[in-house]
Order: sequence, then C-alpha cells, then structure tokens
Amino acid sequence: MTEKEFGQKWIEKIRSELKSFPEDFVGSYNFEEVPLPGKVLFLNPPFFGSYQITDESGNIIVTTDDHFKAKYVLYANRSRPAMLKIPREELRVYEAVRDYEKYLDAILKEMEKEFKQFFPNSKGFKRTSIQIFNSLNLMRQ
Repeated sequence: MTEKEFGQKWIEKIRSELKSFPEDFVGSYNFEEVPLPGKVLFLNPPFFGSYQITDESGNIIVTTDDHFKAKYVLYANRSRPAMLKIPREELRVYEAVRDYEKYLDAILKEMEKEFKQFFPNSKGFKRTSIQIFNSLNLMRQ
C-alpha cells in the first residue's frame, strides 16, 4: 500500500462514517438562526477579543466575542447551509464544539496509529492527514 492508497482508503472510511455537525452534536435547544452565504468561511485572528468570520471576498458574516461560537459556525459551514441554528446558551455551543473536536481527534489518532503500522519509517502522516481532511472539507481549529 502506498501513502496515496492509504489516503484514499481513509477518505472512503471517513466519508461513510462521518457524523454531521452540528446535528449529531447538539440536542434540541433554544436556537438563534444565522444566515450563511453558502461560501467558504474564514476565521480571522481575534481583534480586541472579538472574532470575525468572513467569506472569501472579505465580507463579515459573523462577529462574536465567543471563540467557541466562531468555531461552531466554521465547523457547521462544512456543508454550506443557507441558515444555521446556534444554541442560545454558550454552554451548549461549547459542549458541541468540544465533542466534535474530540470526535475529529479520535479519527486522527486512529488514522495515525494505522499509518504508523503501514509506514513505520515515514514522516508523512501530517501531510497525509491534511490531504485527507482537505478532500473531505473537514477542519480542526
């Protein structure tokens, strides 16, 4: 097996088993609805404690003081929804992001373990895992 074949195998595995964020990580809570542009979004560095999420044209989509809310929007934008439901309670946003990040970390850990079995002398796991996540439009902030 080559590293490329390893990547293809994991892309298919993750694609078939991937949980959906936020649906699989948030219960039925009191939500606010935020319109999204259906484009790639970027989280800019914090500016005086405030986080701005922009689209590729630089248009501000969401501004928040809550880093977890900013991550929530980015993670939920994977499927490019037109409208996003965000729990009004900060604790629920935090818990959803925390659980999703643990889920992604578990995937990475399992992937790395298998990578080391097939390629014990390779230093290419980071590159391979980035390629796999990019091809699935996944990110881990």
